[in-house]
Amino acid sequence: MSAQLLYGHRPAADYAGVTTTLEPAGEDLLLPDVQIHYALFELPMVAALDCLPPGLHPAIPAHLGYTFWRCDEGPWGAFECAWVGLACRTGIKPRHLVYGAFASNAVVAAELRRRYGFACQLAEVHYRESYDRLHAKISVAGTTLLEVATTRLQAIVGAGATVKYSPALTTVVLDASTTLVQMEASYSFKRVLRGTPQVLSVNTAALGETRLVPGFPMSGTHALADVVLHAPRFKADLVVPAEQGGARKIS
Repeated sequence: MSAQLLYGHRPAADYAGVTTTLEPAGEDLLLPDVQIHYALFELPMVAALDCLPPGLHPAIPAHLGYTFWRCDEGPWGAFECAWVGLACRTGIKPRHLVYGAFASNAVVAAELRRRYGFACQLAEVHYRESYDRLHAKISVAGTTLLEVATTRLQAIVGAGATVKYSPALTTVVLDASTTLVQMEASYSFKRVLRGTPQVLSVNTAALGETRLVPGFPMSGTHALADVVLHAPRFKADLVVPAEQGGARKIS
């Protein structure tokens, strides 16, 4: 008996209203000393299947991720940003399909939209490391959309002092058609901590999808890294899976 593959159930027509048009990203961009909080939580498989288009596979176990970046200096100035991603696969490659993105800086919001199609909403994004925890928060006009903390932190040292980030996928208009594009970034790690994440407050509707309710905590990490942003190289079809030719290089 051959193994049965799982595919998303969400109709591709749901993405037809996307208005983010991808623009040329230009040269590579170095963001120095970015602090990154990456918190993963399981959620029911039925929710993942209902929220992914047919061209993507769900991750097993089904989970979602909250990613926070804090950069105190660099070509875009000081900023903090965050996005909510549902874990998925294009073929065998892990990805996160973005359902909500936020930035504290209008320049950063515009650049992330232009480079990668992040439909960033301006918000108060806060990420700090203290002596015993990582604390991250998104709020708009005084209303909290998401608050996450990671505790029981342990330093990761040696050759294993890295974090594997699943690249973000965003829905964009490219060459007059709606498609998914992949965020391209490289990381030079300087410091890594790992702990147990906890959601203190969440408004799933304001984050982009009511069905993405965080459940069992999987992992929370903090990293200090130089990040290089590259131009997007790959696109993925909303309906045709990667193993059937749905993932291709951007010409």
